[in-house]
Amino acid sequence: MFASGWTKDRDRTFLYQILENLVLCAANVCFRSWAGISTLLLSSARNWLVMKDRYTKRLMYVFIVLVIAIGLMINNRGPVGILPIAATVQLSVCNQYAKTLIQHKLSLFINTAVWLVYDLCILDISSTVSQTIMCILTAVTIVRLKKE
Repeated sequence: MFASGWTKDRDRTFLYQILENLVLCAANVCFRSWAGISTLLLSSARNWLVMKDRYTKRLMYVFIVLVIAIGLMINNRGPVGILPIAATVQLSVCNQYAKTLIQHKLSLFINTAVWLVYDLCILDISSTVSQTIMCILTAVTIVRLKKE
């Protein structure tokens, strides 16, 4: 579950994020968080495109519009439901413009922190714990990368 925060390989980072998103999607199903589910599924598709070097600026805009439109249409959590939408838009932009592994890890750290707040707000304790560990591992990896 925490492999994307720990690995120093770019493609594995995105592959592990896809797998982590699918696990978190199951948790969001249990909490009936429709905006969370939609953004996680769209994030998985986006991460696959990034991993395959097919994520273009045009696709970034498409994903941003889809995430915002679908997320807002099915949001059943009020203002809290906007957090996964904002986190997904943030990572969509960063995936387009971040060129180094450390930039990707910094954007992943920010994204995970937003999801952590969201999970805490919807009282998803297991995901909150997971996201906390993920933030710590990603921060450690960032420090390790800076030392190299």
